[in-house]
Amino acid sequence: MSTTFDPTAEAGLRHPDASARSNGKLDTPPSQAATRSGFWRSSAPAVLKKGKHPAHEAWQLYWAERAARSTFGAKLNSNAKPLQWAPIVASPSGTTQRLLDLLAAATAPADAAKFAKSKKNKELQAALSDWLAESKRAAADPQLALGALAAAHLLGAVGGALPAELGWKLVDFLTDLARHAQAWNPEAADPQVLAQQLLAGELPLTLSYILDEMKPLHALRAEARERLSEGLVELHNGEGLPHGQRLGLLRPLLASWTRCAAIAAADKQRPFTAEGTRQYRHLVRNALRWTAPTGAEILRPTSDAWQPDFLHAALQLAGKKKDVAAARELLGKKFVAKDLDESGKTPEAPYQCDWSRLALLRTGWSSENEVVGVDYSGDNVRLEAWAEGRRLLGGDWTTESLIDGVPVAADGDWEETCWFNDVDVDYMELTRFLADGARIDRQILLARRDGFLYLCDNFYGGSEATLEHTWQLPLGNAVLFCGEGETRDALLVDGKPLARVMPLALPEWRIDPRVGELTAEGNSLRLTQKVVGRSVACPLFIDLRSKRSTEASTWRQLTVAQALAIQTTDVAVSYRVQSGPDQWVFYRSQGQRGNRTFMGQNTSSECYIARFAAPDGEVEELMEIEG
Repeated sequence: MSTTFDPTAEAGLRHPDASARSNGKLDTPPSQAATRSGFWRSSAPAVLKKGKHPAHEAWQLYWAERAARSTFGAKLNSNAKPLQWAPIVASPSGTTQRLLDLLAAATAPADAAKFAKSKKNKELQAALSDWLAESKRAAADPQLALGALAAAHLLGAVGGALPAELGWKLVDFLTDLARHAQAWNPEAADPQVLAQQLLAGELPLTLSYILDEMKPLHALRAEARERLSEGLVELHNGEGLPHGQRLGLLRPLLASWTRCAAIAAADKQRPFTAEGTRQYRHLVRNALRWTAPTGAEILRPTSDAWQPDFLHAALQLAGKKKDVAAARELLGKKFVAKDLDESGKTPEAPYQCDWSRLALLRTGWSSENEVVGVDYSGDNVRLEAWAEGRRLLGGDWTTESLIDGVPVAADGDWEETCWFNDVDVDYMELTRFLADGARIDRQILLARRDGFLYLCDNFYGGSEATLEHTWQLPLGNAVLFCGEGETRDALLVDGKPLARVMPLALPEWRIDPRVGELTAEGNSLRLTQKVVGRSVACPLFIDLRSKRSTEASTWRQLTVAQALAIQTTDVAVSYRVQSGPDQWVFYRSQGQRGNRTFMGQNTSSECYIARFAAPDGEVEELMEIEG
């Protein structure tokens, strides 16, 4: 007597449009189709091709003759636990964790053979039965997707140890799940997007590889390829970078697509369309760009570091020789396997995209290089800064702006108004409009060779009034703010000096009564300034060279003149900074541009930043914006 099952009674996961996609007919489950001719492909054992065997016999014959294969493809080391390269869920359910543990114990053929024995076999059957029972009415979310993938790979590794009834029940359930996964919706929340790519893309591709001899499952790969390619193309900017609000999906999805690429390579197939493949290759490079010196993800401080096998697989399957060179420089030669060739050259490190609303200011690929990540996709700009391998700043850069004591609300999103990078600087400027015509222009400059970070909010109130502007930025974990006793600058330390911060628009000496202060509130830098005028500049100079930051430092506000007349700070501002032996000058026009002078320099530009050589007064331009 043949064994048959009704998968629709088990799954409870059919998408509302499933009938339309099946022309109103239910798909025949594999357990029933296996008894018919035409179910088995030419690669199947010859004894099965006529389809005359009942399901339970077909199951036994199939696994007795099936050629063994690595469930993740020959290019991946299954011992590396590919399903756990990047967290799909924060905490796998108990039943899913049991499947993951069993899968880890079944990767080697010698270990897999143990599952045919009584004790291990009972454990295997109990784990799969419990997972199937739990998943009957489960939501199609990442938790279900992780369990389904674990079950599929476990099936590929030790399917022959399963009794026919449980084996076909598992195949029917997984097949139905893959056939009727949710349709692609780029507007869905992150968990739904992740689950869709896993269930509609990776799961059917995995089943088509593991159960390749079964025609209906082999046929799943075509639609899986389209679903995977949809995700790659729709979620990225054309160069492999997601939107800022999707940054948390970068590594989990890259891990999924890398597993798919490995499976397709083992099957000598393309996992994605041509455009999807191009996006995947770009994504590998951007995943490297957005890697902190610790190996974690920039702007995601609680994320895990790269797993070596994950990075190796991504570089092997998609990375170019420049990417291998970048990975070795960033993470070390021991981290990146010797069998990967590199070009000796690295890709351009900085990157900005207004569609993604992300920017990366980066002086190089070394873990000691300065890195600043900026995400302006939300209500607050998020910024993270690293120097010499240590995280100095990281979190929401928040503001409060008041006109005559009344808070001014935002009237729009942050927009990028300038991006520039060369050998000297990476620079970006953001603008946000506020109510009643007010606005904030935010400057972020990383000096690539000079080793400093310049952060400045320019708050424009419109008409003359009492303007007060405050901005806060969280310090890195274990970083402390150590203010000086007589001056307004401070050291950032974590047991030893990391950086010096100087509020350039405030008087250096605390004895000066003018309003404004640089302090630490909680674990955040807090800069406050108050003036009577039409605008107020709130700049902060951060010396990122730890050794230089402990040397003598000072700063001054410079007089700006136009046609021999001294100008107010509503017109233009200028500063001179000294840290150790090095000096710089900063200038910005706060209104209409004009031909102005400061400290012997003459400019008609909107913004000018230069290295200053004392005592001869010569300057070497770092950046100029003509306006």
